[in-house]
Amino acid sequence: MRVLVTGGAGFIGAHVVHALFDAGHRPVVLDRLDFGVHPLLAGLPLPIIEGDVTDPDSVVDALDRCEAVIHLAAQISVPFGESHPRLVMADNVAGTAGALELAEAVGAREFRWASSAAVYGDPGEHLPVTEQSAVDPESFYGLSKWAAERLVEHFGAGHAITPVTLRLANVYGPGQRTAGEGGVVARFMDRLAEGAPFVREGDGTQTRDFIYVGDIARAFVHRLGGSPPALLNIGTGEETSINRLGEVVARQAGRSPSWEEAPPRPGDIKASVFDPEPAAFWGFRAETPLERGLRKTWESWRT
Repeated sequence: MRVLVTGGAGFIGAHVVHALFDAGHRPVVLDRLDFGVHPLLAGLPLPIIEGDVTDPDSVVDALDRCEAVIHLAAQISVPFGESHPRLVMADNVAGTAGALELAEAVGAREFRWASSAAVYGDPGEHLPVTEQSAVDPESFYGLSKWAAERLVEHFGAGHAITPVTLRLANVYGPGQRTAGEGGVVARFMDRLAEGAPFVREGDGTQTRDFIYVGDIARAFVHRLGGSPPALLNIGTGEETSINRLGEVVARQAGRSPSWEEAPPRPGDIKASVFDPEPAAFWGFRAETPLERGLRKTWESWRT
């Protein structure tokens, strides 16, 4: 299957491209290349088209027919979104509209894309989060993903494209930049390599569901072209505090964590963890325990 991957030159996109190759598909990458081409794509035989999904008319002539689109191009930083709401809305809402237009133009039958746990806001004591949990985003980033979800749903109702929204937990792994929700792992890895203390924003008791990027890549490719659910949470079901994360990261280098204190991030939430069972019913389950995933990530950092 020929698959267009928007944002395919980035962190998650590069891992998804590898997973597509492994499954026998033929990926095509469309990316604005703000950060260049991810090193994981070096040497792979695939077309990489420079372009912006917020301006689909400028790139549609460069694209051949594709049977599916995986839309990953997005602005992912919560703090950036709080300071630049217009830009995060443009990239995540207008960009998703552009990706949908491109999907229709290239004849795609399926549109899979990455939403976020941020759409739920702070669920308080209502954990684990399920697909039926209340949606109440507390950041412009989360709001942009929620607006894009409604856009995808409306588009799918009126066009011959099957929309599939995957709400991702906190993604981490080799080759990640320090921006975004799962970027705390990358920031800890940088500090560990420098021998510097980890920066703890708030008291460190806030929790997240950290999922290894290889598992996320499998989720995007899982049963591609089949009959997927319209909406799924993709996580591990394991709730991990920032304090524990620091302990496990430091352990990779045989150390104990030391901390530099900082104020809480604007738009941050207290706790989040997904119920993995609906995705398991679809046939997908995360396979990488946190310790193993962080070990793989640290090994890649060292090299």
